[in-house]
Amino acid sequence: MRTKNTFLNALANSGSYVINLVLSFVARTIFIRVLSQEYLGVQGLFGNILSVLSLAELGIGTAMIFHMYKPIAEEDEQGIIEMMNLYRILYSIVAGVVTVAGLILVPFLGYFTKGNPGVDGLTLIYLMYLANTVVSYLWGYKRALIDGHQKGYISTLIVTLFMTIQFIAQIVVLLVFEDFIIYLSMQIICNVLTNITIAIKCDRMYPYLKRDKKSLPSKETRQSIFKNVSAMFMHKLGDVMVNNTDSLIISTFVGLATVGIFDNYRMLLGSVNSAINGILGSFVASVGNLSVTDDKSRVFHVYKTLNFIGFWIHSYAAVAFFVLFNPFIKTWIDLTGRNGDDYLFPLSVVFLIVINFYMSGMRKVTLNFRDAMGLYWYDRYKPIAEVIVNLVVSIVLVIKYGLVGVLIGTFVSTVGVCFWVEALVTYKYGFEKSVSHYFKMFTIYTGSMFLFGGITYGLCRLISMGGIPEVLLKLVACTVLYNGIIMIVYGRTTEYREFMEKLVGLIEGKLGREMVMLRRVLRVK
Repeated sequence: MRTKNTFLNALANSGSYVINLVLSFVARTIFIRVLSQEYLGVQGLFGNILSVLSLAELGIGTAMIFHMYKPIAEEDEQGIIEMMNLYRILYSIVAGVVTVAGLILVPFLGYFTKGNPGVDGLTLIYLMYLANTVVSYLWGYKRALIDGHQKGYISTLIVTLFMTIQFIAQIVVLLVFEDFIIYLSMQIICNVLTNITIAIKCDRMYPYLKRDKKSLPSKETRQSIFKNVSAMFMHKLGDVMVNNTDSLIISTFVGLATVGIFDNYRMLLGSVNSAINGILGSFVASVGNLSVTDDKSRVFHVYKTLNFIGFWIHSYAAVAFFVLFNPFIKTWIDLTGRNGDDYLFPLSVVFLIVINFYMSGMRKVTLNFRDAMGLYWYDRYKPIAEVIVNLVVSIVLVIKYGLVGVLIGTFVSTVGVCFWVEALVTYKYGFEKSVSHYFKMFTIYTGSMFLFGGITYGLCRLISMGGIPEVLLKLVACTVLYNGIIMIVYGRTTEYREFMEKLVGLIEGKLGREMVMLRRVLRVK
């Protein structure tokens, strides 16, 4: 059942990714054609400010989900009820704190925009972003119960439905009204409808939730939850400060237009990240269930296979981005009627963006296992060092090197702090094995990425016809070359064979069931 649900979750997330990628790309293309770079910068800037305010969430979601794995695995309805009641109360408090903190920031918005941004109604736009964030806390917590039962594909389908409606509505608004305020209103309305629909679906799937709205977990359980929340707050602090202060620093020291250009690169990275997170994230609930029912050797075996999958996906994506980023963005922006060269970064900047993407991606499987096994208490002080290193290096270097300095700050904090601490904690307390295995594995994987990626990049450079044909040919060449080399080099490894056996088995099983259903229908007719 774990394998089936994981497959369905991955399938739903992959489908959602394709729809999101296509629609967001179309919407962004029209957005660039209709509105200025500064509006792109506003999107990135206010999105990052609200991400910083989301620190008020304190990591409650991750801690609560971990504590729900056991009652879900044991089908303990009363235990689940108590957890969800506590979840609701905590998230209501978070919504209030985020609202107050967001309103306090209103008088200081001017400090985050260098010069005159040329955008009307900045305060109203910010308040709309704030409202959109608060809404997610009021109803969104119920999604955790569906995901915890390894049925995340249900909530993913709901999200995809309203996401499709949102993008279509926003495209119409841009074409008809050319108004950013109405454009943003569509996002808020669809976000509200998404969360309400998921909440209603959760209540129908688990009707026992309605029988008791007051009971809470025992004092000991609450103490354990709050202990883990305090640890997760540290981790959330690190994630937010590193991943969401870049736009604030760039906007303050470089300019809002640069944030807008940077946001195009991040949109493409974000789209791919959503797909990868959907695939790898679909395993989290299964890992959490596995960790409370199976032995550590089995958990470690699954980890090695998933880590290989994570490496394959992220290394291919990193190489593809390095090969295609600038040709794609230039072609794309040219099609909007603007000069694509004005929206490009030098190759050195692209390399730093890509290497930060790769380093962040290579941490995901380890972090998923750390969270699923509830080990975040052991490295709770890591984010403090991460934040200090990132901010100090970024601010010092941005003054002289601009955007490059900010990207170097992110890289230094990742390699100097996160990379090895997270692995050490997961191996020592989760797998009870030496972390030297991880470092050896990472070195081999990363060396392979640079070697195979260098070969792929060198051959793809020979394609230089310009426009859409160049982008498509480079994509095909990059995909065939890099993945072909990976399959040749790693085809005999245990991790590769197990991954392919599982994948083929699931596909054959799915196709087999479809063929049986088809035969029955034909027989009836």
